[in-house]
Amino acid sequence: MHGLGQILLQSRADVLEAWLERLRETVPGVQPASLQLLKLELGTLIEKLTGYFLTDDDDGAGPAFKSVEEQAATTSAACARDGLTPMETATLILSLKAIAGELLDRETSAKATDLYRMRTALDAVVDRLALVTFAAFVETREEIIKRQGRALLDLATPALPIWRHIILMPLVGIIDTQRARQVMEWLLEALSREEARIAILDVTGVPLIDSRVALHLTKTVEAARLLGSQVIVTGISPDAAQTLVKLDVDLSNMITRGSLRSGLAEAFRLLGQQSKGTTETMI
Repeated sequence: MHGLGQILLQSRADVLEAWLERLRETVPGVQPASLQLLKLELGTLIEKLTGYFLTDDDDGAGPAFKSVEEQAATTSAACARDGLTPMETATLILSLKAIAGELLDRETSAKATDLYRMRTALDAVVDRLALVTFAAFVETREEIIKRQGRALLDLATPALPIWRHIILMPLVGIIDTQRARQVMEWLLEALSREEARIAILDVTGVPLIDSRVALHLTKTVEAARLLGSQVIVTGISPDAAQTLVKLDVDLSNMITRGSLRSGLAEAFRLLGQQSKGTTETMI
């Protein structure tokens, strides 16, 4: 497909400008800064594509086409980060068929059969790139969602030192297995970092406390005890208490209080007992 490569080489600037115009039509609200970044990505993609068509890699299995696929994935990831939807990204990539096809019709003097071969080769390549860009878009979106999820967890599960040797961890939202594991890790790290003797776990903002959540809480309490600390759980609602009783969950080893205020009072009482015991031992 050297003929197709030569035509793209001579008209890369026109193809890029037409592609950007199609982007403006597809995404009318695209920001100027995003447009400039996508211009660089699309320009590099055209350059890689031109290089591929100038090679003898007809089956798309060589390094030239691999370079095109990598750039298409990079372009798709940029589209995802700039807020384009999957439909907008796919439409943008597939629009290259019409843009380059019009260029071929206008610039080439080849016979109808040769023109058909070039158009067929172009369509096949763009179709493959559309699949690559879709996969890259989904992967990038998933990574963005994971990062946002981790950030939300960090905000929703703070470990706050509220007094010397006392930390508070208010829990908000649903507690699943993954988050329960993170709660345990962060609580133990905070206990060690702050040299805390008592941790208050406030579950007022947890909408559902079932046997699974209770099991995670008991494991957290036992792990804290291994560090020489005590955990007070506050904010269990009456409905949650009835549910736990019906499920026959053993909470006998867990210190619970109805409110954060009473939990804080209990923390000071325990801290006073520990200090008194330490003083008597020294005497």
